[in-house]
Amino acid sequence: MGKEGKRIILAAALSFLVLIAFQYFMAKNQKPASNFSQKRAVTEEAAAPEIKVKETAAVVKPAKAAVIEKTKVVLKSEDLVFSTPSSVITFNTAGGCIKHWVLNDYKENGKQIDMVWNSDRNIFPGTLVIPSLKFEDNVVYKAKQTETGAEFTAVVKGVAEITKTYSFRKESFTCDITLNIKSLNKEVKNITDAKLYLGVGVNNHFIYNDKGVILEKDMKKIVENMAVFSNIHYLDKTVVKNIFGMKQTVNEKQEPDFIIKDAEKQTGAGELSWLGIKDKYFISVFIPRAGSGMRGEEHALMFSPKLEQKKDNITKEVDSHFAMPVASLLLPAFDGEKGGTFAMAYYSGPILYENLDAFKVGLYHAMDLGWSFFNVIGLGMLIVLKWCYAFTFNWGLAIIVVTVVLKAITWWPTQKSYQAMKKMQDIQPEINALKAKYKDNPQKMTEETMRIYKEKKVNPLGGCLPMLLQIPIFVAFYAVLANAIELKNAPFLIWSDLSVRDPYFVLLILMLATMILQQKMTPATDPQQAKMMMWMMPAIFAFIFWSLPAGLLLYFTVQNILSIVQQWMVNKKPATVT
Repeated sequence: MGKEGKRIILAAALSFLVLIAFQYFMAKNQKPASNFSQKRAVTEEAAAPEIKVKETAAVVKPAKAAVIEKTKVVLKSEDLVFSTPSSVITFNTAGGCIKHWVLNDYKENGKQIDMVWNSDRNIFPGTLVIPSLKFEDNVVYKAKQTETGAEFTAVVKGVAEITKTYSFRKESFTCDITLNIKSLNKEVKNITDAKLYLGVGVNNHFIYNDKGVILEKDMKKIVENMAVFSNIHYLDKTVVKNIFGMKQTVNEKQEPDFIIKDAEKQTGAGELSWLGIKDKYFISVFIPRAGSGMRGEEHALMFSPKLEQKKDNITKEVDSHFAMPVASLLLPAFDGEKGGTFAMAYYSGPILYENLDAFKVGLYHAMDLGWSFFNVIGLGMLIVLKWCYAFTFNWGLAIIVVTVVLKAITWWPTQKSYQAMKKMQDIQPEINALKAKYKDNPQKMTEETMRIYKEKKVNPLGGCLPMLLQIPIFVAFYAVLANAIELKNAPFLIWSDLSVRDPYFVLLILMLATMILQQKMTPATDPQQAKMMMWMMPAIFAFIFWSLPAGLLLYFTVQNILSIVQQWMVNKKPATVT
């Protein structure tokens, strides 16, 4: 390597060190964790979803459909607000449930994220219902603060006596929930239908469809659509499933047993390890104690509100119907007179590997890092990415470092691929001569072509096979960058959030420019085909990548630049064709 090359490497290294130092000194200090605080307030009307709904809208129960009829409760209730280092949680005495779970360090559209869907139609997390005792979700509890959380007590004469305790784990997004249930109804001995609701959504999204509400008149079709778009997952022993049938086998193969039929409620067949509802970056999940005998249950929550439809400056009322899946824990059967005690953990926060893995129940399978094989590689990539962040102090720099490391790992197979393509280009004149000589004898042309390949020691597939070895790595890293919450709101240079589309299209332009340059440098056996590919491939990638997260574009841009350098080194040396 000449002096000029050494100077380039030295300049690049110094620039990188300057960037690291800049990120280190500009990093913001985190605010100190706050202690628990409490305040009481009259419950305010919750915000409705982003559709105009008349206050008189009724809930319609379709025939033969197992649904939850939800009516608006006109009761004054009290809020209890608690602060933890990670979240601000608001409980409500009506139902003794979680009304808000606001994350301190995560925002969307400039507002802090609330893990609970804010609507009076919601069945809030922590709501207990026992139909056989006629214990409903609108029972008002008495509440008191404890050292670690809150305790709710409800005594309904002739029905039941309930104590519900929430105990927060400090420095985490978790609280432990304990239920003590005793029947006061002498006619009901064995209780088999007690259930604790997880809710209907997180992060103000309908869990089955991030784009909005499915408006249909056919109730059965609604629920079928809900089954397609449902985003509720649980781990039933060794199988990760979507409650309506989709699954991912972990250790053993089982047939799907949760395909919805005629809008019936679905109940898990085995003991539950965990039950969660999630979107791309966040999850709310119940983790029952091992051996508790709890099962997961799903219902269809149906609404038929009146909507205002505006067309040609004319506004009219239209009937509409939509459904939302509701997840709950079905408690094991117990003697109502003796009472039962049930315990579980409740996690509501970001989908972070270390947080989910800490429960040791396979909860990390809720992460979207690709299929089983790629999931394993993706977890490794995520760990390496976080390790790089630990010393670069910036996720953009961490992506660059990991990209360089991946390029170093795949350098040898890529080099072999480039060299094979260079050899193919060098012997192309001889191949073209054979084609002209034996154009009327395809068999002879094939024989002579193979002879030249053998004499020149050229493998026609040599340019492809080494590249195939890299596909699992690139696919896994792609999944990590597309789904890792670590990149949410992560700044880098002029970009404020690497998890969203580049608003300036700078990275897209750089990626396409480097792709075109790389195509021009790549050896080709057919100049016309190479010219077509040089412009067609960037056009296809522009269509696919224009809306992808900036972090992904940063990875591909750096990858292209490194590939250009490697291609230049290969092209500079003559191919060794004997």
